[in-house]
Amino acid sequence: MNGRSWQPERPGRPSAAWEARGGSSGSPTTLPGRPGGPSADADADADADARDESDGVESTGAGRRAGPSPLRTFGGRTGGALRRVWARASRARRLGLTVGAVAAVTALVVGAGLAMQPRYDAPARPAMLVDDLRGEPTTTVWRTDLSAASTPGTPAGCTYYLRVGGVGDDAIMSAQSAELSDRCGGSGGRLVRVDGETGDVIWSANVATALGRAVRSVSVTPDDDGRAGTLTVEVDTGSTLARLDLDTGEVTDRSATVESSDAEEVTRIEGLSSSSVLVSHQPRSRFGADGTGPTTDDDDLTRFELHPLDDLDTVSWRGDEPSQATVTLFDDELYVLTTAGDGSRVIDAATGAVHPVPIDDDAYGWPEKAGDHVLVAFAAVDGQRLVAFSQDDPGAIDWSTDIPGDASLIVSDRCVTVTATARSGDPVVEGPRGAGDDDGQDDPGGRVSVTCLSPSTGESRWTTTVPVRSGQTVQSGWNPLPDSAFDQVQVSVSPSSAFGDETSTVTTFDADDGHVAFTATMPGYSAPLARGRTTVYQLVFGVDGRSSVVAFDGHSHRELWRTSPTDALDIGFWGPHLVVTGQDGVVRRLDDPTAVADRG
Repeated sequence: MNGRSWQPERPGRPSAAWEARGGSSGSPTTLPGRPGGPSADADADADADARDESDGVESTGAGRRAGPSPLRTFGGRTGGALRRVWARASRARRLGLTVGAVAAVTALVVGAGLAMQPRYDAPARPAMLVDDLRGEPTTTVWRTDLSAASTPGTPAGCTYYLRVGGVGDDAIMSAQSAELSDRCGGSGGRLVRVDGETGDVIWSANVATALGRAVRSVSVTPDDDGRAGTLTVEVDTGSTLARLDLDTGEVTDRSATVESSDAEEVTRIEGLSSSSVLVSHQPRSRFGADGTGPTTDDDDLTRFELHPLDDLDTVSWRGDEPSQATVTLFDDELYVLTTAGDGSRVIDAATGAVHPVPIDDDAYGWPEKAGDHVLVAFAAVDGQRLVAFSQDDPGAIDWSTDIPGDASLIVSDRCVTVTATARSGDPVVEGPRGAGDDDGQDDPGGRVSVTCLSPSTGESRWTTTVPVRSGQTVQSGWNPLPDSAFDQVQVSVSPSSAFGDETSTVTTFDADDGHVAFTATMPGYSAPLARGRTTVYQLVFGVDGRSSVVAFDGHSHRELWRTSPTDALDIGFWGPHLVVTGQDGVVRRLDDPTAVADRG
């Protein structure tokens, strides 16, 4: 619980105890002096107590009374004493005792109820909580046909829609061409902003018309203030840039400021941050007739340029880099990782200043951002060297650590999750999680270690192991984003290739200390989707290739419901609400009419 928990409100206390009146039909007592009343019972118990005290010998055999145990004797004496007090008390005194007893019992019942009530971990980021849907969401709150709203007259089956960005709880949807044919024409390049609360279409824009060229797809990167955004537009060959007014849907062409003036060169948008854009210019010969590519040889060079977003006519840095180099833009820094040419460097995107990196080894994978650092895994003699570069001091190394050669990384601002083979095994692993002995006698299968490193210092916060069957893969970390609402690390052990009838085992560890917070077995592959105050949602990719949502209670971890497999193209949360996008362009917000907890 980490000391942070929430539970339902305490039930109200009864306003007054029930008052029993002697002689009434609803009285729970019998008046004193009557047969079976308190006086008669008290006298009989007193005589019995006297006999018990004079027996002195344990009775045995049939027909003999068993001797009382000390606990029974104590209870009998206490009960007899209480009954004598009751018999001698006045009516007012008895009423007072009754009220007090009822109040005491009520307090005990309420206290026991509160102790049994579920407690839910406090959210890591309350603003990212989604709706609590305790039952399967079958109610359609709103329904919007995007095809009818933005591409009227387009033949059925020619267009589908994908969510390519968002502004608050609203979604930016992009029309995609289902096929390239005369029947469908050019239906790609349409953008629609949809109100996530009501389903209303706020505006519809035609990017292809604004640019005067065929458009394959569009992605949107909103500015920090949410008023405008930058469009990365995939065209026939390569990509280009445009600007979008998010309030009105007006599109402004920016291709001339970034594209090469040489007709034999293809321009591609390689990276985009809140302040800069990274573009490349490559020979057209590297691309196929249908725009596929590029295809490069080992000795090929690619020209890269950095442009400030607020002054696209300016080039802050230009360089010709080997085709094998990893060139990645993070905020105001550009990472060029290569052992060829000028070697690895970090470049200040605003000024173009170059800072050499004192590491000559090859980099594994792509640089990844973790909090205030950028992580890069370099090759080492006996494994990999994980290096954390400071974003405050370009090129400076804040910490580094050795990790196994087969280790993979998933990073976030809470954990740098390192997974690596702890012991190979075949065919099946059994035994308690994290309890595998080094000799392997009790656990003959394979195990994968899971370690959480501090993004700030690189120190190990905790480590454990999970069992893995031969032929399975392990994926760990966060989803869908490094700043997701989860305060946990999820590890999924999944089939390596075709799912068949296999399942995935999902284990969720607390990010603070690594204790197991959640375990579930689901068909196919699953990933964390979202979290409500009392619910946790998983996105499951089934064996038939279709996806569904599974909801679990955040306290007991029991499954609450799962959506039936459908032909939905996408299912996920727009802000706090669950929305399904169909292949026919129809978007629906779903809800559960029996929801018992709201968002706040």
